[in-house]
Amino acid sequence: MLARLDRVVQRVARVCDELSAAICAILIIVTTAAVAVYQLGIALAWLDDVLRTLLIWLVYLGTVSLCLRNDHISMDVFYLRMPPGARRVVDLIVAVLGIALCGFVAYIGLDSMRAALEYGMTMPSGYIPSWPRDLILPLCFALMAIAYLSHLLSVLRRR
Repeated sequence: MLARLDRVVQRVARVCDELSAAICAILIIVTTAAVAVYQLGIALAWLDDVLRTLLIWLVYLGTVSLCLRNDHISMDVFYLRMPPGARRVVDLIVAVLGIALCGFVAYIGLDSMRAALEYGMTMPSGYIPSWPRDLILPLCFALMAIAYLSHLLSVLRRR
C-alpha cells in the first residue's frame, strides 16, 4: 500500500510540474502581450489580475514537487554536517511539521475560497471572480501535505 501511495504522489508531483511548466509558458506569452498592449496605450483592467493569478499558480504548483523531494529551503551547512541519526530526526520533524502546517493552510484556504464563492467576490479589477485565484491555496497545500506524508513514510522506511 505504501508503494502505491508513493507512485500516486510521484504522479501527482509530475502533473504539478507539467502544469507549472505550461503556466510558465502561458505567463510569458500573456506578459509579452500585456507589454505590447500597454505600449499601444490600451489599458485592460483585468490583465493585471490574470498575470497575478498565473504567477500565484506557477509558484504554488512548483512547490508540490519541492516538498515531495525535500528540496525546499534548508540550512545545508548544518544539515550536511550532522550525523545520519540527527539528519533522520530533522527529516522526521520537518515532515511532521510540513503535514500539519500544509494541512492547516489547506483547511483555512478552503474556507476562504468558500467565502469568495458564497459572496461572489472578485479580483481587484472587479471583472474576474476571485475563486480561481483562491483555489490554489487549498489545492496545492493539500497536495503539499500529501507530499510531506509521502516524505515522512520514506524517512520511516529509511529510503
